[in-house]
Amino acid sequence: MNVKRRGKNFWQRLRNHTSAQTPTYEDIMADKETPAMLVMLAAIIPVLLWAAINAPHVSQTFASLLAAAALLEVVAPDSVRFGRRIVGAAFCVAVAGFALYGAPVAILIGCVRGIVRALKAPTARLAAAQAISWAILGPLFAALLAIVVAKHSAPLAGTIVFVIAAFGLELFAALTRLTGPAAMSSDDIWHGFFPYSPLQFGGFGAVGYALAGELAAGRLGILFFLAVPFAIARASLGSAGWGTEKYIAALERENDSLLNRIGQFDRANGDLIEALAVAIDEQDGVDRGRTVRIAQLATRIGCALGINGQNLEILRRAALLHDVGLLALPPGERGAAHCELGARLVARWRDGRVIMQVIEQHHERMDGSGFPKGLKGENIVLEARIVAVAETFVNLTSGPTAVSTLDALNDITGRRGSEFDRQVVDTLAQAVEPRTADVLPMTRRVR
Repeated sequence: MNVKRRGKNFWQRLRNHTSAQTPTYEDIMADKETPAMLVMLAAIIPVLLWAAINAPHVSQTFASLLAAAALLEVVAPDSVRFGRRIVGAAFCVAVAGFALYGAPVAILIGCVRGIVRALKAPTARLAAAQAISWAILGPLFAALLAIVVAKHSAPLAGTIVFVIAAFGLELFAALTRLTGPAAMSSDDIWHGFFPYSPLQFGGFGAVGYALAGELAAGRLGILFFLAVPFAIARASLGSAGWGTEKYIAALERENDSLLNRIGQFDRANGDLIEALAVAIDEQDGVDRGRTVRIAQLATRIGCALGINGQNLEILRRAALLHDVGLLALPPGERGAAHCELGARLVARWRDGRVIMQVIEQHHERMDGSGFPKGLKGENIVLEARIVAVAETFVNLTSGPTAVSTLDALNDITGRRGSEFDRQVVDTLAQAVEPRTADVLPMTRRVR
């Protein structure tokens, strides 16, 4: 009953996919995931065409392999548990396909497996494209390496290399999870992969090689007897309440969905900050784009000083918001009030400590002559010292009283050490050189 219910759920998901409203061209091009999807498609489409042309066109065995791979992917799919890759039984079909027909059939079997995975767990289009792309490109690279080895040795050696290369690619995929919001510790990875996954890959590889021998002798019924025990085991485990991996897999999908939503909120937050920068310039009565130029220059200085990644994006956003307190004051009114009001506006932001410090301290000076608190030297955060220099340079080179870049640099250099941080001023000259003037600020990329 459990398998039957799973089958109904699978076909219901398939109907939901096919009945969903087709997105328009404008919707697709407006989607921020589209560039990554296009790159993946550009990589896998030529591979699929090559595999389809070179695969056996009339072969009952070939068709049976594709059907068996799809069935096994349903009743005994791959799963990831705490960094441990539980290899699905369909992998042995891929090994048998490679041993019988070579790389084209292994690639097409991988494609079938990827499509079934995407249909079984509908997620964002990019996640589905990644699942299918990896299922195609993994067998491709493993098969190419195995073919090179098999040219100089026995066919069995090529199959062994195919299994080893497939394991290496899975290990590489797991290691990529060591970075990013969902990062795992290296202990989780190594405990998860050793010794379980090598044994799983080796065991399924041996089954796949033996399966190839049976299929070469014309015994296609072996595929049926391969699938049935897995289906029975899956149903038994589910009935006994031991199917923990499905719940963990569901939690991982929910986690991926949550991370995607967090990324969407972060992008929306960035767009809001950009809009506030425009409002700040309007309120202050200065040239439109002044605040953006300050943020760009601050970002280039910060990058040259070794600030990178998320910290660089925080610096950029802090520079965009450094005068946000002006929005709470009458036009033309400045002084310490706008620093204090701006800091209070963002004080309750999560992870907004650096932004608040920049807003509050960007008018402080190294010798203590600034405001609102008269801070000195290292008591002023580096990001605020960077924004102070960037703001001064942009103010000197903008508006009706603008001076040349050289004059502005000379002016700021004359206040080096007394008002402005020496290292920041030294970096300013590099940041405003023509060859770097058009460098765009780095933005945080969310998974």
